[in-house]
Amino acid sequence: MERIILPFLRAIAFMFVLQPRRLQLMWGGVLGALFYGLRYRYSVVNQNIQRVFPDLARQSQAKIARESYRHLGNLTLEILMLLGPLRNFVLKYVDVQGFENFLEAQKLGKGVIFLSSHVGNWEIMAATGGVIHATDLMLVTKRLKPEWLHRAIEEGRRRCHVEATYEPRTLRDVLAHLKKKGTVGFVMDQYVGPPVGVRVPLFGVPVGAAMVVAALTKRTGAPILPVENYRTPEGRWVVEVKPPVSWQAHSNPHYELALNTALYTNIIEKSILAHPSQWLWAHRRFKGDLSPLRESEWSEPRARK
Repeated sequence: MERIILPFLRAIAFMFVLQPRRLQLMWGGVLGALFYGLRYRYSVVNQNIQRVFPDLARQSQAKIARESYRHLGNLTLEILMLLGPLRNFVLKYVDVQGFENFLEAQKLGKGVIFLSSHVGNWEIMAATGGVIHATDLMLVTKRLKPEWLHRAIEEGRRRCHVEATYEPRTLRDVLAHLKKKGTVGFVMDQYVGPPVGVRVPLFGVPVGAAMVVAALTKRTGAPILPVENYRTPEGRWVVEVKPPVSWQAHSNPHYELALNTALYTNIIEKSILAHPSQWLWAHRRFKGDLSPLRESEWSEPRARK
């Protein structure tokens, strides 16, 4: 399968990048329409939109859903470029804003943590850090299946000067990289249950979120910089590095980590609201225990359930 599918996918990626941007966007729209016609994760998309925008008219909710499928089609073709031409695409179509915030944070000499989400295109965002600015980026992510696809994607990231780390080595690799004053990127809008996750509000719904970002900055002193990326109507990409997030101190260590994790989740929420059609609505973000937060829940030690 690798000998057949991988060359085919690479050919698509190279044919895609050689076309004018307007045609790239057209093909992305065609693929998105196909996903929509096949009802790919259609119920998940609509349930998520209704949960986040319960007061919107159904017509407006349906518009966000249709636009999100168009984005999904473009996202798929753009990620395929990791199999070869992503570096050239980044150099041609990506604009960076706020990079001075990274340079200032870097002067602390404790490494830097980028906080991001599934808004926009996380692979383009990571590649931008490696290709346009030498951020020495390590991306915290998951291994892909099948293994041959994982190897090909990993090779593409390295061509863009991006390293990746995976369980069970994540914590060890991240601490070592920050110690070398490197940069670590977290995509933080995925479900994480106890004991490494804590329930914090996302659009008013308690969702499991990873405490590792808060724990790392507490332990190492590395500043956390939110990074937002989005596709403009003309098809260019903007990657915006924002000022560091101030640490919220509290006497209870459990509450302190939860408080800061909630702050990071709120930043992601604002990014989703700013670019609603470019979030990955097909992702099952709202799962696990969604009941209201209990009084003093954040102050309690986290136990596996």
